[in-house]
Amino acid sequence: MAVSSTTINWDALSSLTRDKFLPVLVDNIFNSNPLAVKLLKNAEKLDGGRKIITPLEYAKNSAQGFYSGYDVLDTTPSDPVTSAVWDWKQAYANISISGEEELKNSGDSMVLSLLKSKMGNAERSLKDLFGTKLFGSGTAAPGTNEITALCGQGVEASADYTSEGAIIDAGSSDAWHAPGNIDNCVIGYNRTLGGVNSDSYTWWESPFASFGQDADNDNARATWGDLSETTDGVGKIARRMTRMYGKLTIGSDQPDLIVCPQNLYDAYETSLQANKRFVGADAGLADAGFSTLRFKGADVVADSHCPDGVMLFLNTKYLDFKVHSKRNFSFQDFQKPINQDARTAKIFWMGQLVCTNPRMQGMIVGGPTGY
Repeated sequence: MAVSSTTINWDALSSLTRDKFLPVLVDNIFNSNPLAVKLLKNAEKLDGGRKIITPLEYAKNSAQGFYSGYDVLDTTPSDPVTSAVWDWKQAYANISISGEEELKNSGDSMVLSLLKSKMGNAERSLKDLFGTKLFGSGTAAPGTNEITALCGQGVEASADYTSEGAIIDAGSSDAWHAPGNIDNCVIGYNRTLGGVNSDSYTWWESPFASFGQDADNDNARATWGDLSETTDGVGKIARRMTRMYGKLTIGSDQPDLIVCPQNLYDAYETSLQANKRFVGADAGLADAGFSTLRFKGADVVADSHCPDGVMLFLNTKYLDFKVHSKRNFSFQDFQKPINQDARTAKIFWMGQLVCTNPRMQGMIVGGPTGY
C-alpha cells in the first residue's frame, strides 16, 4: 500500500479495505453464530423490487376430497392468500478515522494496524447487530427498520405463568406458556407477519409450549434440576422436546435446528448422560466451530443471543434471508464529511429474513434462567 510520510493515501486504503479486509469481515460475520451459518451465509441474492414477495408453503385448500361417478365436485376457490410481502431492511456500520489518528498513524505498518483495529470493531458491531435482532428487540414488535425476528425477546420477560395473561397450549390443557402475539416475529400467533394476519389465517401460527409442564408446578418456570433430571433413563427436558418435535413433524418434514441458551443446552447434555448424541452434526456448523448435540433429526446448538428460558425449534427449509445483490455487505470508500476532521467509510447491507411456513417453527418457553 502506497502512503506518504505524513498522510494516508485514501484511495489505496479504500482499495485495500475492499479487497483484503472486507472479505474476511464478511466471512467472520457469516460464521459468527449458528443461525448466521445456516441462514445468512446462504442468503438468496435478488436484483431489486419495491417489496420482497414469497409464495406460501402452507395454506388450507378446502376444494378437495374423494368422489364417486357423477358426484358434484367442489369448485370453491382455495384460500386467497398465496404469498407474503416483506419490506426491505437496511443495516450499516461505520469505519471512521479522525484527522488526529491519520497524523499519528502515518507509515504502512501503522496504517495497517489502525485499519485492522477499525475493521475489527465494525465486524463485532455487525455480528452483535444480526445476532441480537434475529431474536427480536423487546416485548413490542421489532422496530420499523429492523429485520423480521424469530421471536420477541419479551416472551420471557413479560411472562406470568399464573396470570390471565398466560395462555394454555392448545395441544395440552395443562401446559402454560408466555404470550407470543408479537407482530413481525416468525414464531407467534394472533400477529401479522409478512403482511398476513394469523387472526384470520390460523395456519400462519406457530406451536408454543412450556417446560413448566415437566416441572413440579405446571404453572411455574421449570428449574435446571427439573429438566436435567431423568426418569426411567429419559430426561424431562427430552420429553418436552419430543412433544414439540412431534407437533412440527409432517412425514419426513421436521425441524433441523434447535437453538437455546447455554444453560438449556447443558441441561439437555446432562440428561443424555452416557448416551450423548454428537454424530451426524451439520458439517457447516462443525466447520464454523460450534459444538452440537443431536435430537432426532435436528442439531441442538447454544446461542448467546437466545432469550433466557427459551428453546426454538426451526425448520430452516422455510426460513431464508433475501439480500440485494448490490448491498450484500458492500463497501463505500472513505469520504471526508464537511463538518468533521475525519474520513468515514461505510459497510452496507440490505435484505430481510422471510419465512414461508411459520407452522413448522415452534418454541418452548418457561425454562430456567440459570442453573
